[in-house]
Amino acid sequence: MDGLKELQRELSGIADTLCDVRLFADRQAWAQTEAGEQALSFAPNAKELYETVQQLCGYMLRLSPEKTGQGFITLRGGHRMGLCGRVTQREGQLVLQEVGSACIRVAHQIKGCGSDAAAGFLAMQKGMLICGTPGSGKTTLLRDLVRLISDAGVAVGLSDERGEIAACVQGVAQLDVGARTHVLDGCPKAEALKWLLRSMCPQVLAMDELCGAAEYQAVRDAAACGVRVIATVHAGSMQDIQQRAGLQALVTDGVFRQVIFVQNRRIVRIEETSCCGQ
Repeated sequence: MDGLKELQRELSGIADTLCDVRLFADRQAWAQTEAGEQALSFAPNAKELYETVQQLCGYMLRLSPEKTGQGFITLRGGHRMGLCGRVTQREGQLVLQEVGSACIRVAHQIKGCGSDAAAGFLAMQKGMLICGTPGSGKTTLLRDLVRLISDAGVAVGLSDERGEIAACVQGVAQLDVGARTHVLDGCPKAEALKWLLRSMCPQVLAMDELCGAAEYQAVRDAAACGVRVIATVHAGSMQDIQQRAGLQALVTDGVFRQVIFVQNRRIVRIEETSCCGQ
């Protein structure tokens, strides 16, 4: 069977509300929509699953198997396909040898979802931290926020290490991230912030999934140069932030003036820096 065509046919009626799709060898697939989880009839064997995954990623597993070392591949359109199965090492790199399952997280461009956040950001002189659990819509909000402030006349430098925000193809953004946004695609975020700061004269830097000492320091260095930073982070509460000393220091020191919490692609709470050190 042509697994990809069968899968596309089955998903066609729920494409507009689709959040993620989970595929398994020798088991039925599942789709998560905005209305809840839905069982699919698609149940490929191992060979069919492997071929479907290859088709989805443009045969990258075959052509560049080392691309699987991070556990995911970014697909055209900004979607991310996580992979599990049998892993081996090749020349010191992790390589996925056999595919047992895949999780496709669907990227959504929802224009206007960042309007309230953009208005708040443009009115203040510090950075903004967007928080939420995986799949809550942090990246969707970040993308629209970047688009809005860029179209409002702000020069933005966007670090898109995983290709999920702008969905660049050959260096050109396929999703709308604004008229004045420079995108650095595929570069590690700490290095990307330095690159953009040094080369592109940004007024704002933006990045997804802020994590680790090197990235915290890069954000702090940008702030010291008068450049505001917008970043997302995996966190469901202020307590989650406080458990990471470097991140908490950025909040307490006012590098991030607002902390926004997102659920189901909606802003549910905004914390001001003055409340964050308590």
